Amino acid sequence: MTDHMSHEDYVLQVRGEAVRTCAGILDGSVGVLEGCHQLSSLRWEVEVDERDSDFVTFSMISSEIEGLPIGNDWQRWSKAALAELEPDVQAAVAWAMPTARRACQSVIERFATKPSA
Repeated sequence: MTDHMSHEDYVLQVRGEAVRTCAGILDGSVGVLEGCHQLSSLRWEVEVDERDSDFVTFSMISSEIEGLPIGNDWQRWSKAALAELEPDVQAAVAWAMPTARRACQSVIERFATKPSA
């Protein structure tokens, strides 16, 4: 037995990360915009079809909000610029949340670890 993680274990770990991010979006502990960026970056690592509707949704939201101060990016922005962009950020959150919520629920249903029978 090696100390290296098998490919299958890696995929399961990344899918677990996707489930945690989705759960965080749903419970409000992860911002929807930041969460969609994270989920979009996991798209190829969770081993789903490239047309997978949930991950296409996260990628679409992520690309639509390109240029907004999301996550740690806001630290590089001036207070004036952040204040000016705040209405855009709030509008993006309001637009993204209903769509992201459905995709997050689907990812959790698909990838959450189920107890063995």
